[in-house]
Amino acid sequence: MSLFKIRNRTQAKALCTVASFCLPSLAVSSPWLEANDPFVRSSLVLLSDAGQLSSPVNHYPLRWSMPGDDFSHVQQESSIVREANLQLLYRLNSAKLNRGNRSFKALYGSEISSAAGFGQFNEDKRGLYSSVEQLNNSFSYRVSANYSEYQNDTSFNLDDSYLALNSGSWLYSIGNIDRWWGQGWQHNLILGSYAKAAPDVSVSYIGHTPGLGVWSIESLIATPSGSDYDYHSATRFVSKPLSLFEYGLTYQRWFSGLIDGSSSDQSDDQLAVDAKLTLPSIASFYHSVYMEAASTATLSELGAMLIGWTGSFPIGPHTARIVLESQQTTDEHDTTPWSGGVYPSMTDNVANTSYLLDDSTSAALYLQLHNDHQIGLIYQSATQDNSETKTQRVTYRLPALAGMVRFGADIEQQNNQDKQTNLWVGYEFRF
Repeated sequence: MSLFKIRNRTQAKALCTVASFCLPSLAVSSPWLEANDPFVRSSLVLLSDAGQLSSPVNHYPLRWSMPGDDFSHVQQESSIVREANLQLLYRLNSAKLNRGNRSFKALYGSEISSAAGFGQFNEDKRGLYSSVEQLNNSFSYRVSANYSEYQNDTSFNLDDSYLALNSGSWLYSIGNIDRWWGQGWQHNLILGSYAKAAPDVSVSYIGHTPGLGVWSIESLIATPSGSDYDYHSATRFVSKPLSLFEYGLTYQRWFSGLIDGSSSDQSDDQLAVDAKLTLPSIASFYHSVYMEAASTATLSELGAMLIGWTGSFPIGPHTARIVLESQQTTDEHDTTPWSGGVYPSMTDNVANTSYLLDDSTSAALYLQLHNDHQIGLIYQSATQDNSETKTQRVTYRLPALAGMVRFGADIEQQNNQDKQTNLWVGYEFRF
């Protein structure tokens, strides 16, 4: 198995040619569909809810070799299915051809933006970023050189770099790229990208077995900074046994190494499960319901649960997606102590998930216009430690200046006090 698997290469080449005239010339050359673009994810979920994909879509970075074989066999039953397929097939072929594999980005924000969920544009306040990528059947890499401000510290860094080796169904990688495990969009109870990605080493395997369908397992070990533990290990299994149903199982462990020559007994564990059920489509309206549940430090106790609904539909020649989510916690969420005294899934003192929220609801709209402009609207009301925060976010991005220009604004209000506004602008150019 190569990094990309397409049955009908002639058909794929033809679709790629068509797509190259329909989509902006921005693509990411990597062996994965990465956790950095909610609009590309929206297209993938649309194909899944339309019954066109045999693989699960609840694990990012998602290896191209999982859904890539299906893109050339999509039954184009509606215009939004056709557009979504062309967008993803263009991305896939751009990766294969190493198109746009050198980039330059710039970001400026008045303040650090609030965590907005999957594919949030900026974790830094401001910065300059550059990268060079190369993708082959047996290996790929990205070297990033950045100068950015994060948590009031401005420095050079290699964030978002990686090296990956492919060996058939196996893939080995080392780097610090964003991950998003689970079904949520604005919430995540498993492993999200709210904080900076920690350096990790991972190995994954893809299989296809009767009763399990297309499945994958990945294990990683990371070294998060600003954490009470030296190491974070996580193993995740995802499967799509039925065309309408997929699920994921995750086990995580946080532990420390040697202390004064002896091993530390302090450690924490957590279990999580997530699932998505596709609902019957109505004309060109494709939708699904999903859930996530995570344990407390006592693995047999439920700590938090997320339920959500998402649907995609056409608005004239455009494609829209609505996402509605609610996260609730249990009584055990606050009463079961973690060994280190605090929730362990932290990097630089920033939680990697939304597990700490006591109660939260959100609504989001992702609108992909026919001229390649994209608009995102998010509203979230969350309570944590008796403090209520209401966040409104709007993002707008468009092809301009031979690249992609992005604008955004956050309006945040805590406990009905004065509203805080953050504005940012970014630009990305790919050579």
